[in-house]
Amino acid sequence: MWVIVFFTIIMGGATTAWAHSGGLNNMGCHKNSKTGDHHCHKGSLDKPKIRFGARTALNNENSFNQALSAALGGETEVSLKYSYGRLGNLTLSASVRVDIVTDKYVIEGGLDKRSSLDSIQQAVFASSLVGKQPAVAIYDTDGVWGKYEHRIWAAANALGIRFIWFDGNRIKER
Repeated sequence: MWVIVFFTIIMGGATTAWAHSGGLNNMGCHKNSKTGDHHCHKGSLDKPKIRFGARTALNNENSFNQALSAALGGETEVSLKYSYGRLGNLTLSASVRVDIVTDKYVIEGGLDKRSSLDSIQQAVFASSLVGKQPAVAIYDTDGVWGKYEHRIWAAANALGIRFIWFDGNRIKER
């Protein structure tokens, strides 16, 4: 009986000592907010669970974000806090979530649809908060250079913002 009690105490203590908070992305990785390290529990960025060539796995913006982030060594769904004014003694603040953050870029991604037309504004605003370069990623779902890809590319090009055209398999520079 004492062996069971001893084993339970040891295992309970070991679990507590190794556990730490922090949500995992779908590749089992996250950033430790105390140390700033990026580490994985269920695999690694070198071995992503999403196969880039598997079109069926890339069926929404989040799955494209995960695939592009893995290809670039970035982190997805990063919340950035900012202050935007005061009301008496109260500081007004909010947060914005950016799709991908790498060592160099803040990337806002979107499908090749009308809903992605605000991607440049989102990337530029997020870059102003963290001091990284803005970039936009448009996820090619149909294999066609369409009017929304063109509009976003033209605006990004005019503003000197990196444009990434990603089909889930490779980055196609324009």
